[in-house]
Amino acid sequence: MKLEFLRPYIKYLPEVDIPKKKVPFKEKLIWTTLVLVLFFLMGVVYPVGVTPESLAAKIQGFEQMTMIFASEIGSLTSVGIGPIVTASIILQLMSGAEMIDIDLKTKEGKALFQGAQKILTVLIAFFEAGALVIATSMVGQAGLPILQKIVEPITAFTIFQIALGSILLMFMDEIVSKWGIGSGISLFIAGGVSKTILVGALNPLMQAGAFQGAIPSFIQQMMLGSLQWVILFPVIGTVVIFLLTAFGESMRLEIPLSYGGIRGVGGRFPLKFFYVSNIPVILAAALLANVSMWSSLAGVDETTSVAEMSFVQEIIYRITSMVSLRELYGVISPGRWPLLFDVGVLLHLAVYLLVFVGLCVLFGQFWVQTTGMDSDSVAKQIREQGMQIPGFRRDERVIKRVLNRYIPQITVISSIAVGLVAALADLMGALGSGTGILLTVGILYRLYEELQKEQMADMSPMFRKFLGVE
Repeated sequence: MKLEFLRPYIKYLPEVDIPKKKVPFKEKLIWTTLVLVLFFLMGVVYPVGVTPESLAAKIQGFEQMTMIFASEIGSLTSVGIGPIVTASIILQLMSGAEMIDIDLKTKEGKALFQGAQKILTVLIAFFEAGALVIATSMVGQAGLPILQKIVEPITAFTIFQIALGSILLMFMDEIVSKWGIGSGISLFIAGGVSKTILVGALNPLMQAGAFQGAIPSFIQQMMLGSLQWVILFPVIGTVVIFLLTAFGESMRLEIPLSYGGIRGVGGRFPLKFFYVSNIPVILAAALLANVSMWSSLAGVDETTSVAEMSFVQEIIYRITSMVSLRELYGVISPGRWPLLFDVGVLLHLAVYLLVFVGLCVLFGQFWVQTTGMDSDSVAKQIREQGMQIPGFRRDERVIKRVLNRYIPQITVISSIAVGLVAALADLMGALGSGTGILLTVGILYRLYEELQKEQMADMSPMFRKFLGVE
């Protein structure tokens, strides 16, 4: 299928202009900060017709989605970056399966692909906004048929506002990518998860005579003469997963390289332990979150009992229950680990881990193939740079054979590793969720490297030339 039929419609979509000259580091920092502040402000603005009080008992089961999609249920960012990520998943899978005919190596092909992704993002934004509003019954009367809910003026207007918020995030992501530092999507995820961790650990507000933050609550109990370490377990789990992820990010295997014609001059090609980065986790988690949310369109939600469901609804409910966390969140934390002796919980855990880790491996393989990180592409890059692996002939086929000893294996291993780390954090009940922590550590690590490059780029031309930057 060709995407050329979309080209006439792409010109009607707004686009953030590419800077005509190099943007100074300070200006990039300002744009990035402004977008982040706007993102947080959108997270506390509720659409017309929605109030915080009306959502208190209606957002159960969507906590995982808020971490993955950088969303705040009930606000303008209720579906967050979900439509952006989902549109990217769909188009990349279709491109990888050669279901769409497009040349991503040309400038025109890339522009067409990005335009198609924008159009698909807009469509999915309305679809996901509608599914979420119906699933949570944010507005309108509960118990009405789905079509009748949608045509209610207040419900339709709420869907429009939430979809518009997600579309605005799409353009904010474009601003950060072109005028700021890093990626807007990564910035939103890191910002949302960091806020959740800080609030969960340090929230000084009180409810029913107890602090809501884990650390203030523990101190309060300690002052009353009771040492309840279980209160701190989510914080401890967060720190453990944070350190484990940072350690994984720092591990790497370096393949020595040398210039064929210059003796004693060479470099190294680093193969990180997390070779596939956090991409498989975000894609797998986003897919499972979409499955759970879209099931609401079939009338399946947390409040409906199995006895009231039709045969099809019950099948959908069983499937979505098995591939989502639900009661598994924090199941190995103190006080909840006896649940592991329940056969039903163990079966749920086995199915969830198998599906989640399996999707991570699948998306990891796909990501490596489509981003030029496979053995073929890397061997070609090394040859084009005039380099070779010491002790081997300067032949692309030889380099590929050597890389095949490492890249296919590290792709699978790293995909499994990031999947298991994310799942472990969720099972421990860590603040910010396992996927959120994993993504945030990876994002902050790359943001740190990006800041280093930006600062180096602002150095004097002679010093940059000395360091080999230009």
